[in-house]
Amino acid sequence: MKYFIIIMLSVFCVLLLVLRCIDKKKIRFLTESIDKFIRDETLTELSTSDGDMAHLQTNICELENRLLQEREYTILEAKNNTQFISDISHQLKTPLAGLRLYCEMEHSISPGSHTEKELELIGKMEKLIYNVLKLEKIRSDTYIMSFDETEVTEIAEELKLEFSPLFPEKQINVSGSGKLRCDRVWLQEAIGNVIKNACEHTEKHGRVDICVEQAERTVCVIIEDDGGGVPENELPLLFRRFHRTENAAPGSTGIGLAITKAITEKHHGTIIAENGEKGLRISMCFPIIDENLKI
Repeated sequence: MKYFIIIMLSVFCVLLLVLRCIDKKKIRFLTESIDKFIRDETLTELSTSDGDMAHLQTNICELENRLLQEREYTILEAKNNTQFISDISHQLKTPLAGLRLYCEMEHSISPGSHTEKELELIGKMEKLIYNVLKLEKIRSDTYIMSFDETEVTEIAEELKLEFSPLFPEKQINVSGSGKLRCDRVWLQEAIGNVIKNACEHTEKHGRVDICVEQAERTVCVIIEDDGGGVPENELPLLFRRFHRTENAAPGSTGIGLAITKAITEKHHGTIIAENGEKGLRISMCFPIIDENLKI
């Protein structure tokens, strides 16, 4: 009897070890399947077995399917939204062009402050339509970006040369360095929108500092001005479409920073706004992506 109990206990221990090994293999299989789905969207196989692990595997497969369907739906909705805005923009452009023509004719015959104001407002509306359409196209991936290694400081220096004549009394400084795989044209627009915003919100002899910092896996572009900053409750709203601060520049459409945020996110980056010691500080941080990885 004693030996029988010992044998039974031994068999039970062996069975426990076998079951534990099987569970570990199943867990390892599910972990690898999830990693593969995250990496290249390969779905986990449906299980035809019974048991808790099989049920979990089936649920994982269903969840992955729902995630893919939701993403496809989101992309489709974004494209439909872009098409809708594009159609509306086209419908608005035609009457605006006619309105501009009549205003220019009237202004040429009888120049006056009211016709100048009318042309100014028409120009603002045209710019707003263009920027809204651009923002929606960026968000819906209508624009195809071309990623190449670029020295970000060169972009900052080019923007300094561009804005210095527009704001001759501002002091624009560039420091640091960092290389990044990016779409040079779009990144230049993203940084340029922030610099323009900073120049417009500083005093007559204001200062704008552009610092490029490279770490092991990131490149950050930090733009800080000495314009006094913005109220804390407005910081989360700066990147929303059409949001205009209390001291917004005349003619501002409140969409430039929203475009910057969209471009930053298309580069897999993050953007934050905070009040520094003397003014607003906007930081854009981008991951350094290997050229062999799909972007």
